[in-house]
Amino acid sequence: MEFTTAENNVKVVINPASFADAFRLKTEIQKALLDNKININEAMDEDLVSIILAIDSSEKVTDALFSCLVKSTYNGIKITRDTFEPEEARYDLYEIFFYCIKVNVYPFFKNLLSRLSINFQTPLKEEDQKSE
Repeated sequence: MEFTTAENNVKVVINPASFADAFRLKTEIQKALLDNKININEAMDEDLVSIILAIDSSEKVTDALFSCLVKSTYNGIKITRDTFEPEEARYDLYEIFFYCIKVNVYPFFKNLLSRLSINFQTPLKEEDQKSE
């Protein structure tokens, strides 16, 4: 998936991670939600902030995100933690994390969600619609 960040107008390419890294990310997100006793059905309808905070406060989720980003680039440069040392790059971090999750975790659930007749939509930018 290729997109341009909203804040810094930087070209980002998110490539799918290895199965092992993507599965670890999915698992760590699930653990963070369970550890924080997040009821995903209620939170999706009422309190999306609690989901974000539960995921964001987990160091294991952050580690898994960066593992999933090793094949991805920010302005043509491989994404690492050092990518976000410049303060201005930090404005793009959560947008990159969102798309990393979309690329690496959503495929595990796509068929399950459709079988359960759950319409799970993620916001798409114009660039996303062209690449999908």
